[in-house]
Amino acid sequence: MEHNGSDKIRDFAAGVGDRASAAKEQASAATHRTAARVGDQMKTVAERIRETGPRIESAVHHTAQTIAERLERGGDYFRERQYEGLAGTAATYVRQHPMMSLIAGVATGLLLARKIRR
Repeated sequence: MEHNGSDKIRDFAAGVGDRASAAKEQASAATHRTAARVGDQMKTVAERIRETGPRIESAVHHTAQTIAERLERGGDYFRERQYEGLAGTAATYVRQHPMMSLIAGVATGLLLARKIRR
């Protein structure tokens, strides 16, 4: 039996429909797999954040404690006027180490000059 033109068109349309349906199913399955992978990755990141959180919190707490302690020491330094003897201590150091003091002064001057030019 010969196929006429309309039979060929129906066969072609059925084939296209079948391929379109198969492509739709493949795309849907790929979308579900991708969504599942993204969900798994998000869960993994969340778990890592939960695991890392206490360590970060501890590090931040430790840093804050260190800064607070140094600020307290600095406050005590000024409150108790410990700076009053600083000029005498510096003068004594310069007298005992004149060459090192000269090198430090020249280096400081060069650094300040360089900073001012910018």
